[in-house]
Amino acid sequence: MRPNLQWLLPLAGLAAAGLPGVAAAAAKPVYDLVILHGRVMDPETGADRIANVGVRAGRIAVITGRPLTGARTIEAGGLVVAPGFIDLHSHAQYAFGYDQQARDGVTTSLELEAGVYPVKPFYAVREGHTRINYGASVGLQMIRTKITTGIEDDSGSAAGMADPKVIARKAEWADAPLSAAERERERVMFDQEFAAGGLGLGLLSEYLPGAGRDEIYLLFKEAAKLHAPVFVHARAAEHSNPDALMTPMQELVADAAATGAAVHVCHIGSKGQGAAGMILDMFDNARKHGVDVTTEVYPYDAGSTVIGSALFNEGWRDHLGASYADIEWPPTGERMTAESFAKFRREQPSAFVILHVIPDATVTLAIAHPGVMIASDAVPYTNGAGHPRGTGTFARVLGVYVREKHALTLMDALGKMTVLPAKRLEAIAPVMHRKGRVQVGADADLTLFDPATVTDKATYRHPTEPSQGIPYVLVGGVPVVDHGAIVPAAYPGKGVRSGG
Repeated sequence: MRPNLQWLLPLAGLAAAGLPGVAAAAAKPVYDLVILHGRVMDPETGADRIANVGVRAGRIAVITGRPLTGARTIEAGGLVVAPGFIDLHSHAQYAFGYDQQARDGVTTSLELEAGVYPVKPFYAVREGHTRINYGASVGLQMIRTKITTGIEDDSGSAAGMADPKVIARKAEWADAPLSAAERERERVMFDQEFAAGGLGLGLLSEYLPGAGRDEIYLLFKEAAKLHAPVFVHARAAEHSNPDALMTPMQELVADAAATGAAVHVCHIGSKGQGAAGMILDMFDNARKHGVDVTTEVYPYDAGSTVIGSALFNEGWRDHLGASYADIEWPPTGERMTAESFAKFRREQPSAFVILHVIPDATVTLAIAHPGVMIASDAVPYTNGAGHPRGTGTFARVLGVYVREKHALTLMDALGKMTVLPAKRLEAIAPVMHRKGRVQVGADADLTLFDPATVTDKATYRHPTEPSQGIPYVLVGGVPVVDHGAIVPAAYPGKGVRSGG
């Protein structure tokens, strides 16, 4: 210590003497930003304490009970300081969608179910112009579209179905099987796009009935070889028949077990329905035997999809256990009839509709089940109409399922939104090791919320009403939500890529 004291004591004396520049240097803030007196919660370690957080160069530099000084100070008394929420499943990959999610506490929004193709332009167009972190898997649907029609459908940010000219030709890319030569081309294209940064394989099985079990199995084999996770919207099944609901899930577990691939099953609430408990039990036991299978849920009793998609092919009412009246037309809120359904499907095939088909008990069960992640399945809004899940998913879990229903603890809920999604991607995207945590050295992607007031405000009639009780959201230490409002000039979001 003596050499350090020999330097510090003279410097202190010079500062006291008022020499030019010395006092200013001594008073320079130590951190770029400090968060004071917040309830710091880290789901990975279980740490839960009142502390001060210092941020420097985009990362958490210190967590301490000692006073801190910084260029910017946020007084967080009464607020939880949590890792920024990570959404593995958002199709709202555009500016307004990112802003809606930021105000819901999301700091990383990923398009992994539908994916995109090609991958490089998706990242390039967002670089330096995006509020929150972003990324995407390689979209099989768009690869099939390219192979069978020659159309390069880059609309993966809207579930790969936003282009009417693509939907009009779905008999080619969705309903038809591929030849052996086309399957080889499919494999090569997937390999190339994964190498270009894609975060695994996005597989919309229900929307691709022409992709047989053999094609999917071979894709799982390829994904396993590349150590690429597979994100799946499972095949169609009769929702009114719990036994039939098991079959698509058993296909995924079998393919993962046989090939060694990692599989993530999307929105278990809408796909599991009345069999969700049995399916979750199957996943739990598969993991005990070494199968890498995970799943997610959104906190709503209705889904949403494109009316012109294969999901509404002949027999859809049996598959969904639904009627026309269960389908809502978002612009007006009207429920459909056979006549209006046929009209909208013919005239506006790329429009999203809302499906009121998920039992509330299924949603609660899945949200509370250990290991089930929270993901929004956000879809784009058209003139302010759409499903509220792109705006209120994460605040709804905190306000309704934690505070009101006591379905799970606050720490467990945070884990489902942060460290569990981060861990799902760590093997291929090392940057995720620094996300989903409030720890020294982690990225300063942080969400500050009031546990007493946080809740969703978005409804099916008013789906873009922002969540409340989330006054601050930081991405890389930069506030993107400040006092509850979007910071217009803040674009600190970075791409999350495989290998990066």
